[in-house]
Amino acid sequence: RSISNNKNLNNDSNPSASQNPQDLPPLRPLKKFQNYVDYDFSKMRDSRGGFLFEEEEERGGGKNKQKIEIQFQEDPRNFLSMDMEKNPKCNECHESIDLDFNFSKIFGVQVCFTCKNNLPEKYSLLTKTEVKEDYLLTDAELRDAELLPHWLKPNPHKSTWNSMMLFLRMQVEEFAFKKWGGEDGLDQEYQRRQSEKQKQKEKKFRSKIASLRKRTRTDEAEKSRQRSHTHEFGPAVLNPETGVSVQTCDSCGMKIEVVEF
Repeated sequence: RSISNNKNLNNDSNPSASQNPQDLPPLRPLKKFQNYVDYDFSKMRDSRGGFLFEEEEERGGGKNKQKIEIQFQEDPRNFLSMDMEKNPKCNECHESIDLDFNFSKIFGVQVCFTCKNNLPEKYSLLTKTEVKEDYLLTDAELRDAELLPHWLKPNPHKSTWNSMMLFLRMQVEEFAFKKWGGEDGLDQEYQRRQSEKQKQKEKKFRSKIASLRKRTRTDEAEKSRQRSHTHEFGPAVLNPETGVSVQTCDSCGMKIEVVEF
């Protein structure tokens, strides 16, 4: 009797237990799962960079479809072959396949990070100012990407300034030596320009000195003119040796000979 009474009590306290499951209200998702995005993985494309992109976007109930083309820069290291002989290798060590992608794309040089850091005399980057001053190249030559490829990077001093132009030292030296006839020719041209600069500097210095002296003489003459005064001569004094009378200015001491009648 006690068991049957308990069953009756449970049925009375939970009326939904005797109802049809289809008649029950739908379950509500948790609050943290209410805002979710539904993706159709059949329309996704793997970018091989850790991202998935939709190739097509349906608009207007599926009537109009617009393809979304996403261009992204792919690192060639993502497409390395399992056959090590087919992969590009470093031009220096001829072993490493961990190449610097920027050097390969911009300068056309295949070099690994280790060799690039160990050989700064070949693979260091030079600014436009350094190339012009040290290798005596012109702006027109530096702007020609076919002669000298360059890497444009944001200016580290101020973002609103012009971008930096970076050049590969190895390529700059090769072009400069060809232009000036080798390293000795470059040194001779550098010394000639330095001597010309020194001559121009000395000429400018001498011109400034001459101008300063001219202004000094003019100023002294002007001051002397301003200091001029009227002589006030005293009485004539007879010189017994010469027999000539002499008058002396009381202010400046100037002497003049006078003839008394």
